[in-house]
Amino acid sequence: MAVELEVQKSRNGTADLLKGIAVLLMIQVHIMEQFADPGLYNSTLGKISLFLGGPACAPVFMAVMGYFLASSHKSMKGFMVRGLMLFAGGIMLNTGRSANLLIQVFQGESELNPWHFIFGADILTLAGLSILVIGLLRLLFKTHYLPYILTGSAIVAMSQYVTLFSTSTGFLKYPGAFLWGGAEWSYFPLLPWMAYILTGYAFRLFIGSVQWVKKKDIKEHYYLAIPLWLFILTTISWASRITADLSGSGGYYHHGILFFLWTLLFMIAYLVIVSLVESEYSEHKLALAIKWMGARVTTIYVIQWLIIGNIATVLYRSQHLFQVAAWFPAITGMSFLIGFVYLRIKHTLPRKP
Repeated sequence: MAVELEVQKSRNGTADLLKGIAVLLMIQVHIMEQFADPGLYNSTLGKISLFLGGPACAPVFMAVMGYFLASSHKSMKGFMVRGLMLFAGGIMLNTGRSANLLIQVFQGESELNPWHFIFGADILTLAGLSILVIGLLRLLFKTHYLPYILTGSAIVAMSQYVTLFSTSTGFLKYPGAFLWGGAEWSYFPLLPWMAYILTGYAFRLFIGSVQWVKKKDIKEHYYLAIPLWLFILTTISWASRITADLSGSGGYYHHGILFFLWTLLFMIAYLVIVSLVESEYSEHKLALAIKWMGARVTTIYVIQWLIIGNIATVLYRSQHLFQVAAWFPAITGMSFLIGFVYLRIKHTLPRKP
């Protein structure tokens, strides 16, 4: 395993650390959402868990994804193929993580609608659709960062007012769930969530076009994040009310422009802290393990959802505090181990010519 962890040296350590922390926080919030009994879920600890699974998770993951998309040399066809594969992979993950529940539905033991689980709008489907859209936007905006910023802001602002198909019946509600929400199975619709990918994309173009943005300069000015953290700490109660609201317009999954701007400020301040940790503790064993997970975030994300989703069919909202606390290291450890073994086996298989 030591050999595998050393691979991180040739990668962007800060990005891998951000993604690794994000997937750990995702695991804990998924456990809280799926396993915790109502008393724990609605408690202060539950709200803290939901907040930790908020701005530092999906927004950071999406922004990092956008950052690296801006460096991609893939053709339009490459973007289309990757986007479609990710979207299809998201549907497959939805089916896999709901397998236990779907079996119960098809056996007549549950009356839940299976299509709501199969066509749930989650992170992988969001990523796939976003890549498709960015592939088209690249033809219009080229490498000018400002249009991407303006488009991202417009997407968030528009998401609060787009109601077309949001209350439709029949098949139209399914594409609507992926595009702008309006359904209970729409967690990460394109509007507003693509805005974070566009922000990361624009940020990469920005630092590539502005000469004074250098890593050594940033390291010399960590103190500039202090006012941001003071602002964040004084407004965190407002933000936490949004992250604790997982239903309806204005909640976390369908938030508006104010929370989007707050999250951008949070990510800037958070990036400073994580960059500092990476510069000081990049070779620490814990940091290496987290970065290993971050470098393989899609694999770990898929595995943890397959585990949590199928167990949740049996334990849904039934676990007390100490049981929930025990599930976190257990599922994290299983995800790490299964991911490590899977990747080792994958790397030993002969590659296609």
